Amino acid sequence: MENRYFKITLFLMFFLSSVFISCSKFLDVNPISEIPEDKMWRNQREVRSGVNELYSSFRAAVQGNLFAWGELRSDNFVVTTDGTSVNQRLINNQLTNDLSVTNWGGLYKTISNANYAIQYIPISEMPSEEDKNDYLAQAYAMRALAYFYAVRIWGDVPVHLEPVKELGNAVFKDRTPKDEVLKNVIFSDLKKAESLINSSNLERKRISKAGILAIQADVLMWMEDYEAADQVIGRLKTLPARWGFQPDMDKMKFTFTTDLNRKIGDDKPNLDEYGSGVNELIFVVHFDLEEDVTSQIYSLFSGSLLLSPKLRNTFITIGNSIPRDIRADNYIRQPSSAPGEFRMHKYAANGSDIPNTSFGNCEIAYPIYRFTDILLMEAECKARMDKFQDALNIISSTVRTRAKVATTTRVASSFASREDLIDYILDERQIELIGEGKRWFDLVRTKRAVKVMEPINGMNSDSQMLFPLNFNILLRNANIKQNPGYN
Repeated sequence: MENRYFKITLFLMFFLSSVFISCSKFLDVNPISEIPEDKMWRNQREVRSGVNELYSSFRAAVQGNLFAWGELRSDNFVVTTDGTSVNQRLINNQLTNDLSVTNWGGLYKTISNANYAIQYIPISEMPSEEDKNDYLAQAYAMRALAYFYAVRIWGDVPVHLEPVKELGNAVFKDRTPKDEVLKNVIFSDLKKAESLINSSNLERKRISKAGILAIQADVLMWMEDYEAADQVIGRLKTLPARWGFQPDMDKMKFTFTTDLNRKIGDDKPNLDEYGSGVNELIFVVHFDLEEDVTSQIYSLFSGSLLLSPKLRNTFITIGNSIPRDIRADNYIRQPSSAPGEFRMHKYAANGSDIPNTSFGNCEIAYPIYRFTDILLMEAECKARMDKFQDALNIISSTVRTRAKVATTTRVASSFASREDLIDYILDERQIELIGEGKRWFDLVRTKRAVKVMEPINGMNSDSQMLFPLNFNILLRNANIKQNPGYN
């Protein structure tokens, strides 16, 4: 092995992020730490530490961004007061390249951490080849997930599949077309991960086989390969029932308010910390609400985000229906102090408020994937294959049964076209997955963003479906050009 030093602060993050906002030359910035590569990744303890850092970097990357990237640009929310806050600018389609949510640096740090893991885990000394492969699978899957977020947000992105150990032209790459990244990087990594993962890994805070298949299905939806996505979902549904649909709304609410709260890691991948029963959660990321009071997730609890007039009317309608759709009782709330306001209340017990003084004790896990999300993807796959009744059967037997309105599910003959049925499925996704960072991605993936958002905020170009690139990215890499429609 070459006796060479590499930076665990990762050059890649430095070049592609806006963490360092000064105009000083990059050679003037010193790394925080240097460790000889023959002093890392040598044994199981060090591999576990490196993989822990991989998850930590992903958590840091998405902490203040998950909700902003996946939901705030959609037709779900408005802010309580007018202003120039990030939330307001996202909702009003007034994005500029100085906003923190336009920075992909955190995702590239995750990618770089994964690259180190992928290079060095195979040559580490571990007593179990099965454990080694399982760690390697997690690294491949997390690299895929980070790239998946990147292409959904910015489109074409630079691809780095090896650690960046030295300064040089390698870090100044051009952007690779999104479709190539989806097929040749993201999906390829996920297939490698599937072949390596230990099926006895039952983690929900880490990637398991269920998590790998969930990401695969989502990626295939973006690739518009609906038959393949349907097959992957079929494989996911054959996994042990601990990953499954929860038909009882009270238990589903318990998942959001209790199972997502303060679950302590156990470092035992074959032990499910969420219990032995059926649980919808497939992959989650934990946050303490007091960690970052500027995050959009915090806004859900602080009351600064309200349901948009459109979504408010949707919940009024389903709440007044006969039979009553009980998602109106469990996913939203009208505070007694402001009865005209409708707030997303999925992560708090019904009828309760979370005072600001309690935020430090409110640790939640944000669901990246849960089982109902996958089932609604399956319904869309069936619709895309013109299996209208199969699609409706999935919806009726799952989300609408749990919501007590299965009998009011529309019949296949009531849909004039495939697109009409897909709109119906997307409406179910909007109601069911509110607050889970899905709606904006659904609008972009199905090419409905402009149609839905133009009457709301004036979005009138498909190019606006992408986020702008942060100005620091452009300053540091002359090969990268801004996305169309932004300065």
